[in-house]
Amino acid sequence: MGTFARITAVLALILIGAGCTAGILYTHTVQPLTINQRETPITGTEGQSEIKHIQLSYLGIMWGDTALGDVAREKGLKELYYADLEYLSVLTIWRQYTVHLYGK
Repeated sequence: MGTFARITAVLALILIGAGCTAGILYTHTVQPLTINQRETPITGTEGQSEIKHIQLSYLGIMWGDTALGDVAREKGLKELYYADLEYLSVLTIWRQYTVHLYGK
């Protein structure tokens, strides 16, 4: 197999394995948890918390907390304006969910 064919095969596997919604090798997305942002004020104050998840065959281990009220209280936010959910997955074994809260 020639060098060009090997490079093409590797690039094809990378393109197939990484995607917007469910990449096998790597996935990183950020999506809003707030639907109506029409009159939502934009602020620089942010609090975040995360859940980490390891999945091996039939055994899964999760730790962390993303309860919005608890995170807001811990970060000193009195009023929440909107929230985002960030998702990171590597080889579908390591997953990390991060909640970003914005408010004052």
